[in-house]
Amino acid sequence: YECFERMRQSGAHSPLIYSEMAALQLEAVSDRYDYPPDASKETALELARKAVQMAPTSPYAHRAYGFLYNGLKNPTESIKWMKKAYELGHYDLSMAAAYGYALIMAGHYVDGTPIIERAVNTASARPGWWDYSLFLGAYMLDRKEVAASATDALTTSKRSHYVAARLIAAQLRNNFPMKEQLLGELTQNSKNFVASPRAAYEKAGYPPDLIEKLLAGLRAAGLAHGS
Repeated sequence: YECFERMRQSGAHSPLIYSEMAALQLEAVSDRYDYPPDASKETALELARKAVQMAPTSPYAHRAYGFLYNGLKNPTESIKWMKKAYELGHYDLSMAAAYGYALIMAGHYVDGTPIIERAVNTASARPGWWDYSLFLGAYMLDRKEVAASATDALTTSKRSHYVAARLIAAQLRNNFPMKEQLLGELTQNSKNFVASPRAAYEKAGYPPDLIEKLLAGLRAAGLAHGS
């Protein structure tokens, strides 16, 4: 944050500076960091708005604004700005992934899943959240093989949500050795998640129907506290 602040004070006018500062402001509020001092949601929105004003045709600035609203648990505004980013960068797979993610996290699985699926299937390399988003959307649409296949790209991650997705996929595939391995991994490394998966999903802003289906999947896979 200090690096971006120095660049801003030195006269740099890149909208990416303001977008990144906005994201860090929100992270500081959400995770209760001591720095930057007096971090607030209002400042984060002001910085993100400045980025869009500086670059009204930049898909990156609009995507950052959309992610900010997602972090603020405002899916309507998140979708609006993600859609604009998608329209401005229609052939940019990262914009498609962001828009698909926003739709899925707002409960619009039918609309969002094909968009994120196109991004996943086209990109030769991609961040894990693309595959995880595809898992969520496909799982809600009962496309079980697509959902299970999406988790194959998450094998190196220890994030509890990703491991839980792989556990559900193992249950879908009737892969009992893998299911037992993942149950052990979750129990050992993600005690807070295991104690209350619902609380973890609610904190992350998942739609209620998605939470219920994930919990049902975890119960079926043998997670005792999948409720």
